[in-house]
Amino acid sequence: MIKNLLIYGSCVSRDIFNLEESRDFKLTDYYARSSMASLSSEAYENDHALSHIPSAFRRRMVACDFSKEILSAKDKFSTADVILIDLIDERFDLISLPSGQLLTNSNELAESALLKDDSVLGYTTIKQGTPERRELWLQGMRKFFEFLKEIDKLDQVIINKVFWSSKFENEADIPFPVAQPFIEKANQELSWMYEALRSVLREDQFLDFSPSLLTADEQHRWGPSPFHYCKNYYREALAQIIIKAMISSETTEHTPVAPHSPLVSSGVKLNVAAYRTNEEIFAHCTLAKNGSIHDSGCFAFYLVVNGARHEVRWYDTSPNARFEVPDQSSSLEIVAFYKDILEDQMSARCTVKLIDSLQNRNP
Repeated sequence: MIKNLLIYGSCVSRDIFNLEESRDFKLTDYYARSSMASLSSEAYENDHALSHIPSAFRRRMVACDFSKEILSAKDKFSTADVILIDLIDERFDLISLPSGQLLTNSNELAESALLKDDSVLGYTTIKQGTPERRELWLQGMRKFFEFLKEIDKLDQVIINKVFWSSKFENEADIPFPVAQPFIEKANQELSWMYEALRSVLREDQFLDFSPSLLTADEQHRWGPSPFHYCKNYYREALAQIIIKAMISSETTEHTPVAPHSPLVSSGVKLNVAAYRTNEEIFAHCTLAKNGSIHDSGCFAFYLVVNGARHEVRWYDTSPNARFEVPDQSSSLEIVAFYKDILEDQMSARCTVKLIDSLQNRNP
């Protein structure tokens, strides 16, 4: 089944869907080069400045930043099965115009020559990482997520939690393009923003990567950069998105998330789903009680191969587990366990399913 995908972010998310295995996703819209902080202000109009940008794509990105279109794009968001967000374009400073509007100071804005125009004489720059910039970002972020809440699309959000890399994947003859202090500053700001997003989203709505995947590719199609990652990053990101999208579509729609983990004796039900690629198995479990989904607790997993326990993920607060696909297996199952605060336990079992986009490729 084709899933509609909307991206609010950058190439670190868009380039994931250049992979052949992403054909089950249809990109319906893409918003880039626009900080959430700019959403805290009123819209701005300047068609003359936009006309200076030769690329239609770059012109549209700046136009959306001017207009704050994303906050009124109800039709576009309402049809999205996945809303993928990354914060790489938060690296840009803000421009505060004399008329009060906020703009993202992107390279594309520079193309417009707006800041050389007498009409914006006296504009100010709000630097990334300053208290003022953070406060404006919080205002814009809350405004955006309130919009998603109003159209009942919070559950479709996935945060692509990436950080700037500080080295190439392989040894290279060229120096790394950005100095370490700038990388550390950018990553500190990203960490702060991810923490803020946890106030409006569940933990399972964030992608998570090992540091080895967030290394730069010196041969990247867009050139060397701290956020032009190695090829394995894009494969890993797609695998995680596929799993999260599948799990989201299989759980009960429009169910509220309860804040506390329940007792086994309360009648809670444990559900588990598991999917595999050619290399890895991804498992996820949820707790359901009285129509509410609980995403907190203590969980463990068994990987069962041909009827025998093969590998264990011991108890942890994460409802997700990953295993390597065994070399020889005719039957793969996952057993999930839940343990409450009183040490009472329960379990659920499921068969590991092959991701649909890979099904037709296997003999």
